[in-house]
Amino acid sequence: MMTSDRGLSSSTEPQFADAVQPERLLQQLATSGGTGCFKLTVQQQQWFLYLHQGSLIYATHSIDPGDRFERHLRRLSQQVSALDRDLRAQVRQQWELANTPTPIYEYESLRWLLTEGIITPEQFRQVVEGLIVEVLESFLHLTKGQHQLVPYFDVPIVTHFDTARLVAACKAQIQQWLSLGHKITSPFQRPYFFSSAQVNLTPEQQQRLGSMLRGFSFRHLAVLMNQNEISLVRSLLPLIEKGAVVVREPQRPFDLLPNFDASLLQELVPTEDAGTQDLTSGFFTSHVPNRTFTIVCIDDSPTMLNEIKRFLADDAFQVIALSDSVKALMEVMRLKPDLILLDVGMPNIDGYKFCKVIRNHKDFKSLPIIMVTGNTGLIDRAKARLVGATDYMTKPFTQAELLKMVFQYLT
Repeated sequence: MMTSDRGLSSSTEPQFADAVQPERLLQQLATSGGTGCFKLTVQQQQWFLYLHQGSLIYATHSIDPGDRFERHLRRLSQQVSALDRDLRAQVRQQWELANTPTPIYEYESLRWLLTEGIITPEQFRQVVEGLIVEVLESFLHLTKGQHQLVPYFDVPIVTHFDTARLVAACKAQIQQWLSLGHKITSPFQRPYFFSSAQVNLTPEQQQRLGSMLRGFSFRHLAVLMNQNEISLVRSLLPLIEKGAVVVREPQRPFDLLPNFDASLLQELVPTEDAGTQDLTSGFFTSHVPNRTFTIVCIDDSPTMLNEIKRFLADDAFQVIALSDSVKALMEVMRLKPDLILLDVGMPNIDGYKFCKVIRNHKDFKSLPIIMVTGNTGLIDRAKARLVGATDYMTKPFTQAELLKMVFQYLT
């Protein structure tokens, strides 16, 4: 178990300092054998680093930890076939419904997968290390904040990592991002393809790019395509330079993360010129199906249906908007969609009854059904689970939140 006993200030009162030097703070914690949870707060966002005698046990931050966890689990699912979409959803729901007060539900979820024998100790270590490095990536860029080292109990220590080694690995990764040029400032930037640009691509290649670049960030695309994210971005650089691919800023909440800062590193190591990269090494050789996904949206509000269609306006999605729940039953049977967005408060047949009928049909046992409602209570969520809903979205939601749901269940 972890408790705070020595190292950098173990006071439960935050140290109100305008300026912070994250790497130096970590070095102090490592050399002094600090134990506990090192918490750094920047405005409303928090970073949590769990240490035991100077070694890192785990790290997380408050900016959409569920998305971060899902991405790393999807990477792991390439090695562990049992870790499919349904099991990943079960893992997320288990801790969301528990409403755990700790910020480490991801760590507890991984520990559950380990104790159940679904993943091996080495796979547990692999995922935890990847999560720590990603959190350190933003942590090292922080310049202001309030920090404290506090006791933290009931965190079983499964493995630990050399702090200096992970910091070095993180800085090497940041250096690779910086080598991509001034237009790439965050892994959460979003590339979009413009077919009107004059580029030497076949119609098939243009279609593939248009299909894949649908609003996901570089980091999400790399997971979808099971590719190294640096290599994937590098393969797009010639198209970015020619204006065929436009890079937009991160959507919320990822815009709350700091951008890459060259001042963090003293010297950049020259890398291969982006102009020599082979475009066929990235998007055009991936095994992601080049297809159009059918999404059925059922809601009695024309405004909501139009908003969902606007959010998903892309050639990769065929959005079928339906306002009559009775007719929608027949349409779902006919269309066999890839995903359903279902309003709870429908007349005639409400969302709960609709979901139960669909789920009882043999052809739709695994169809992702997302309940959409203005209710936020745990009872409503539990009721949705009981009738077979895959997940739950609360109105109003943003385009980023909708794309996140698509990322989890459709791709």
